[in-house]
Amino acid sequence: MSNNLNSNARIISLVGQYVYDHSEQQISLDALSAYTGYSKFHFNRLFFAATGFQLGEFIQRQKLEKALHLIKQGNENIIDVAISVGYDSASSFSRAFKKNFSVTPSDIIRGKLPRNERAGSLPPKKRHKEKILTPILKTRPTQTVYGLYGKGFDKQSFSTVAGKLYARLATIAEPLNYFQLQPIGVAVDNPWVKEQTESVFFAGFSEGLSAHKDKLDVFQWQAGVWACFKHIGPHDTMWQTISQVYSQWVLPNNIKLKDQQIVQLYLNNPTNTEPDLIETELYFAIEEK
Repeated sequence: MSNNLNSNARIISLVGQYVYDHSEQQISLDALSAYTGYSKFHFNRLFFAATGFQLGEFIQRQKLEKALHLIKQGNENIIDVAISVGYDSASSFSRAFKKNFSVTPSDIIRGKLPRNERAGSLPPKKRHKEKILTPILKTRPTQTVYGLYGKGFDKQSFSTVAGKLYARLATIAEPLNYFQLQPIGVAVDNPWVKEQTESVFFAGFSEGLSAHKDKLDVFQWQAGVWACFKHIGPHDTMWQTISQVYSQWVLPNNIKLKDQQIVQLYLNNPTNTEPDLIETELYFAIEEK
């Protein structure tokens, strides 16, 4: 438990310091991940696992806390304070400030007290039942997977767009059974980072599509050591298992993840399986020691 708390405190502290030092700038994910030493692709999910907050929410909160401190120190020019923490207008700054602190910058100047000053002390927004997760480490060769790319993340999953993509693939695949086709899914984009409707998902089959490869998209499943975890349940709760992998295994054990997407292997057919019994293997690429 202490390792988990220490790792959580470390990532919160590093992000908070970086945002404070660069509060007048647009925070770059590349720069932030490099500064903290965490994988860029996984950084947002790691941060959510540690704090219960999306990274963008926390960055905004940290900037506003710096603004609050500046105003309390006697800086009464609201537009100057707004610019110093990355806002380009006093009105947008004041709206964000009031939403977070329940008072306006002018109220602070007049001596009114804010609500909840420290972002790091705010309670996590989401909790889910914890369970013990143990990975199986697998060394894999590079695998070329044929399939289709599509866009759309909705109701906590890519299920809708994935269903459409797999239906199209099934019409052109060789007549193999579900297990032989071995469906593979990849969230190419982290839907918590960009516009969710524009987030890209790849759907493919391990077998049955090579004869049609000229008209299909390709995903390269890279060679290396992969940690395999099993998710049991509907796809719209998969984010909970992924978050637990980060909070229970990656952060406390200081696991170094590669900047590669999480690969999903679907072990049973969701069209004839009860949602609570659906099994999915989740693969995380790790740095070899």
